[in-house]
Amino acid sequence: MSRIKKLAAIASTSAAATAIAVAATAAPALAWTAGPYTANLSGNMTIDAGTAVTCSGSTLSGDLAADGSLTVTSASISGCPAGVTPQNLPWSGSLSGGNASITGFSVQALGCTYGGTINGTYSGGDTLPATVTFSNQKVSATGGFCLVQSVTLTATYVFSQ
Repeated sequence: MSRIKKLAAIASTSAAATAIAVAATAAPALAWTAGPYTANLSGNMTIDAGTAVTCSGSTLSGDLAADGSLTVTSASISGCPAGVTPQNLPWSGSLSGGNASITGFSVQALGCTYGGTINGTYSGGDTLPATVTFSNQKVSATGGFCLVQSVTLTATYVFSQ
């Protein structure tokens, strides 16, 4: 092999090795942008305790990490036939692989506290804005004077930064 061909082969191998090293150390293409977020209710929230009622407003806010883990540090629910008050903040959760969860979810309504983990799905890839839908999530009574031991919750939020 001529000296020019050998130098070209070495340069080509070196360039390929550099490209592989850069690709291996680069951040994932679909990592979340870390920072504060706000999630606004899209449409109505439905709470079904045998009879469905709707709430017209809700906002969640907190911090989102690059790995999709999130913290809910502020929550509000409004426009319901009776007061619904978020409890025991902060809540934790995650957005990962199209699945969404909020752990530690807790609200008080009519003298009863309901809580647990709610799970849903999201669309929009691993970037914000993302639409998160929680459908027919069972939330059990956890304290207070409760006439109904569990309710189901359906809500869609648009998360943005």
